[in-house]
Amino acid sequence: MSVYTMKKVGVLFIIFLALAAFVYFYEILGEGEREEARSLEESLLRTRQEEITAVEILQPQQEGILLRKEEGDWMLERPVKTSADNSTVDVLLRDLTRAVRDRTFSEGGARLEEYGLHEPPMTLKIQANGKERTLLIGNKDFTGSHVYVQFQGEPEVFLTSQVLFSTAGKELMEWRDKRVLVIDRDKIQVIEVINSSNTIRIIRQDEEWHLEAPIQEHADQNAVSSLLSTVEFGEAQEFVSDEAQELKSYGLDPPTAAIRVQHEEEEGWRVLELGQQKGELTLARNPERASVFTVSQEIRDKLSQDVLAFRDKSVLDVEQNEIARIVIHRKEDEEIALRYEDYTWIVESPDAQKDQEVLAYKFWYPITEIRFLSIQDEESDLMNFPEPAVEVIVTLNDGSQRTFVFAANGDRYWARKVESARQGTISQEDFEKLQFKIEDMF
Repeated sequence: MSVYTMKKVGVLFIIFLALAAFVYFYEILGEGEREEARSLEESLLRTRQEEITAVEILQPQQEGILLRKEEGDWMLERPVKTSADNSTVDVLLRDLTRAVRDRTFSEGGARLEEYGLHEPPMTLKIQANGKERTLLIGNKDFTGSHVYVQFQGEPEVFLTSQVLFSTAGKELMEWRDKRVLVIDRDKIQVIEVINSSNTIRIIRQDEEWHLEAPIQEHADQNAVSSLLSTVEFGEAQEFVSDEAQELKSYGLDPPTAAIRVQHEEEEGWRVLELGQQKGELTLARNPERASVFTVSQEIRDKLSQDVLAFRDKSVLDVEQNEIARIVIHRKEDEEIALRYEDYTWIVESPDAQKDQEVLAYKFWYPITEIRFLSIQDEESDLMNFPEPAVEVIVTLNDGSQRTFVFAANGDRYWARKVESARQGTISQEDFEKLQFKIEDMF
């Protein structure tokens, strides 16, 4: 191949690369930008959602609602100064910026009264990019699916979806942040539940919850999680007052119950306080805000719990993969022995079923669900355990043993963890989970 031919091929190759780059950047990457530009041009507001910093909603004979963005969050400025519901505001902004000019009337001035724009039922003042525009929202058209709108000071009248009117026409309650306590569960280090029974202090250690007061022990993880879920997703049912004065009249000085949570790297506490009941609801306040509001019975129930609710009430607290062998004694001569190997339970005795495989869900899963209804801590109580009816001996992989005994005394049923000397009552239903027959385990 001659030098000239090689140069010609090289030039053609460069042209090819240039064309490929043009197609990629203009046709592929640029198409998304052009589509966005077309959508913006066709939109009613011709403004991006993130550019909007304030919206005022005005309706005749109603107090105006002013929403303003501050450090990434939306605040209510009028008629009450408080946090706004960010998700509700986001829906408004989405509908505002997605609204399109479905039809344009260039000579709309003569028909403003017909369009409902002479005295509009709703006016929106929108601040974006340092400028304010006023959008007048008038009557619905004959289809009922569109409304007439006009920017104040401009001649054109447009038809756009009536969804915009519905979204902006919410009551004040819907614009307010109704969360009773703002928490980040992953960052909580300490929880305190304060009520007439006692002060319960729960701390996070090694990613698990532990009781620190009034007793020190492993906490019921599900109970703590349920408490936090109730508080995290709890909402004010009604705002009773926006000026938290005369707290005694609401039963909030002092409060009847409270929860305090402390987040990592925060010295202060986030607090929810409860006061007197108001029908089926309960008066409450968050000291970070000025308002008094009502909360559901579920929140009151959670904050009224005693320490037992947060104690670990599991009886057979052994993980299946930690076990080498288990022996169950019932009556004097009845024994069921099983070994656990390769994720399988194998019978060792009785001899009639020896070396057969049994199903974990037929016996193991049910007995691990046994829970204490009450826990006895007094030394005198620990001495009065009835004659055992069932004994469960668990041998762990490291050779150590854990023993659990169960008894019936009249209409009461008991369980005891021998090594830890923890005992208490269990339900009849849980006691009957220990009465399975070897024939039922296959």
